[in-house]
Amino acid sequence: MTPETTTADRSRDVPIHNTIAEPHLIRSLIKDDIYLLGGQVAILCQFAHPALAKGSFKHSSFATRIPQRLRNTARFLNAAVSGNPAEKAAIFSVIHKYHARVKGDDYDANDPELHKWTAATLFFSILIVHEAFFGELSLDQKETMLRESAVFGTSLRMPPDMWPQNLDEFWAYWDHNIQTLQVTDMARKLCGDLLYPLNLPLAMSVSMPLARVVTMNWLPERLAVEYDLRPTLATQVAYQGFVSWTRLMYPFIPQYLRQRQHDMYVEDMKKAVEKISQTGHWAGV
Repeated sequence: MTPETTTADRSRDVPIHNTIAEPHLIRSLIKDDIYLLGGQVAILCQFAHPALAKGSFKHSSFATRIPQRLRNTARFLNAAVSGNPAEKAAIFSVIHKYHARVKGDDYDANDPELHKWTAATLFFSILIVHEAFFGELSLDQKETMLRESAVFGTSLRMPPDMWPQNLDEFWAYWDHNIQTLQVTDMARKLCGDLLYPLNLPLAMSVSMPLARVVTMNWLPERLAVEYDLRPTLATQVAYQGFVSWTRLMYPFIPQYLRQRQHDMYVEDMKKAVEKISQTGHWAGV
């Protein structure tokens, strides 16, 4: 190996790493569809990293493919958190084939630092949704969820020793990135595509205004300014009303309704695995 070989180069042919902790707590949480509300804030935090924004801008289309991208993301998350070894191997093989093509002079989807940041945004989004609607987790629960969230990075080939060892280390890493990452014009264009997509199914179109309200109120302040998504008085009032109503009514919603979308995505993942076993890809599912 030459001195010029990068971390991304070294990781390209590395197998999936064993993760730090089996994600028992995360698995129990994200069965509820309400955690999907954190998706947009996680993605916008990811796009604050110029390399992630550039890779997405040049190699994907958010404006016209939101439902498919959401399914693909759900396939990865469900495989990482609850998939069996065969399901993980199949789903991750497709993702890594795709990542191998997403690279340029100053970005590479195989860079484990990008995987670390992606995993960090997912931890943040799950935590912020839980604390908004269900109250604060205990310190021990947060530490457990942090260790378990390493699975999002290790499933993308992030070496486990890159993951923060405790909450203090995590928040130091998080705060540094939030204060120093540059939101580029590409990221702002992707933000518009994400929040105002085209050709959505009716059910998703109806939910988009609410998704924008919670995203505005959950984004770290600096990123909200950079994306021009600072909450207004109206969106703050709407957000507080939605949170209060949800906290009151959520316990009365039947479990099968609370987990309906999750169950559909798990079934979709299993269909994708079957298609991969037949064709080597999930195209057409």
